[in-house]
Amino acid sequence: FFSPCFINCIEILCGYRSCFEWIQFYREVYPDFQPSSIHGRRNLLREELERKDMLERRLRIDIPEFYVGSIVAVTYSDKKLIGLRNRFLGICINRRLEGLKSQFTLRNVIEGIGVEVMYEMYTPTITKIEVIKLEKRLDDDLSYLIDAYPEYSTFDIHMEPTRWELFDYKGIEDVWSEQTPWYKKKFRRTKITNLRKYDLIADYRQIMTDIDEELLIEQEMLDFEIQRQQTGATKRKILRSAEQPYIHDL
Repeated sequence: FFSPCFINCIEILCGYRSCFEWIQFYREVYPDFQPSSIHGRRNLLREELERKDMLERRLRIDIPEFYVGSIVAVTYSDKKLIGLRNRFLGICINRRLEGLKSQFTLRNVIEGIGVEVMYEMYTPTITKIEVIKLEKRLDDDLSYLIDAYPEYSTFDIHMEPTRWELFDYKGIEDVWSEQTPWYKKKFRRTKITNLRKYDLIADYRQIMTDIDEELLIEQEMLDFEIQRQQTGATKRKILRSAEQPYIHDL
């Protein structure tokens, strides 16, 4: 017998319950909505309550899609500052943790001094998040920029937003063949990792539960969005992607 969750996912994929278009790269667009990567620390009730708080927060503030490598500006309130607000712009060098603990770090070089600021995604002190350039790097962590030349981390704090996703650029093709032998050797599998193909539990966790959890969380976000829009509480769209701007049609 198949589990109800598995049947639910199959129905959605087959079109029997095609209420929305599945976001192809959902885990990259919404990394903060993913369950903990440590299975022993997962708690379904806690994760559900956290997602509800996160969705409520997204009704108050627009949290756009951005990745490691994007140029982001954050406006936050601070009672110790003149004007009670401050705005910092920089390149996103890191995104970590999940749920209400989600964090991201911005880096910029101001007057010759490297400045890195870590923000909690859902803290009430953040009043606005702007994506100046929507870009994505191959690395998931750009902390090595601290040892790079300052020009790689220097950005004008008055930069205007750039909508690169509207230009329909195709990117770089066949990147692997252009890499150096040292770079390819770095990603070569060892004899120990060859045993990975016999780990059935790892296959289940990475393949089956991923699509299962993604579809359920997406459906939960969509139901919350539709419910709040029907009650007139907001017109904001929460479930969206730069690659797929129209996920559903109400």
